[in-house]
Amino acid sequence: MKRGTKVICALIAGFMLVVSGYNVQAADTYTLKIQTAVPSASIYFQLIERMAKRIHAMSNERLKVEVLPAGAVVGVFEILDGVDKGIINGGQAWTHYWSGKHPAGLLFSAPCAGLGYGLDQVGTVSWIYDGGGNKLYQEYFTKILHYNIKGFMCMPMGPEPFGWFSKPFTTLEELKKVKFRAPPGIPSESFKLLGMPVVSMPGGEIVPAAQRGVIDAAEWISPADDKNLGLSSVWKHYYLQGLHQAISVGDIYINLDWWKKLPADLKAIFKAGIMSCIADTYNWNVSQNSKALKDMVEKEGVKLHETSDEYIEAYMEATKKILDKYAKKDPFFKKVLISMQAWAKLTVPYQTYANGVYHKMGKAALDAGIVGYGK
Repeated sequence: MKRGTKVICALIAGFMLVVSGYNVQAADTYTLKIQTAVPSASIYFQLIERMAKRIHAMSNERLKVEVLPAGAVVGVFEILDGVDKGIINGGQAWTHYWSGKHPAGLLFSAPCAGLGYGLDQVGTVSWIYDGGGNKLYQEYFTKILHYNIKGFMCMPMGPEPFGWFSKPFTTLEELKKVKFRAPPGIPSESFKLLGMPVVSMPGGEIVPAAQRGVIDAAEWISPADDKNLGLSSVWKHYYLQGLHQAISVGDIYINLDWWKKLPADLKAIFKAGIMSCIADTYNWNVSQNSKALKDMVEKEGVKLHETSDEYIEAYMEATKKILDKYAKKDPFFKKVLISMQAWAKLTVPYQTYANGVYHKMGKAALDAGIVGYGK
């Protein structure tokens, strides 16, 4: 064979390898579309977008995550069904949204008042990943709800404020006259046990309902998200210390059939993205909520109030009664509750003694006047 012919053959062979490589890469590309339960202005929508960029880069562009706002394809309370049926292959919400399907949903994402055991948010995430919680969490979707779903808890966004009110309150009796927007499920049931008239509605409906006078008060997510939603333009009395979602962990759902088809390396990359989202959420909670709260107090005239001890004590008692009631009625609820209580007994003493120093340092600085709004 002549030298020129050999060169041409080599070039053709090389070209075929390149084309083949492109075909393999194209065939090995996956797109996950996650519809969220929040508007695109939400900082939690943005957190998932940030996670998506990291996953895209880590996977060398083989795994693309597209993030869609609430209502883009299905309704907020239809997200789980949409993922299960493959209408969307990914979704984001909180498991307490599905408490109407089975009440244990609340225990995973928002155990009211720390179960009455003092369990905090860091301890709850620790239970999921180091205390056996994740196994129960997956069982909740596949065996209890019978959904074709793989779940990932990844957005620790609490503690969530008690909420916004048209006027301040000092007694529990005053609260019983306030029509309050609350999350569905056990939180609403807890408020009702206290005698508070409550309604549930998606975030996008809160401000219009307030403007029409349909509700007198509401809770949403956090100072940053509350500000973005426009709550500070409707009401000016803000209670940061809430118990109904002192712990609040958002999660992401993936259609299980789609997940099973994902190559092992992309599964590992996605899981790494989930863990990065946990750290990112903690960081953003501090920075974005601090900036938003400062702005609302100093520029919008928002008044911060201490939540009364009477309310806290009453809510703690109401929560215990409701959790005990569900544990007696449902074996799975009881199994999850016992697991979390055992983890609380292990972790609460350490968390309380160790983290108590931060509260003491902060209070000392506030009392000394070296920090605070207007400083």
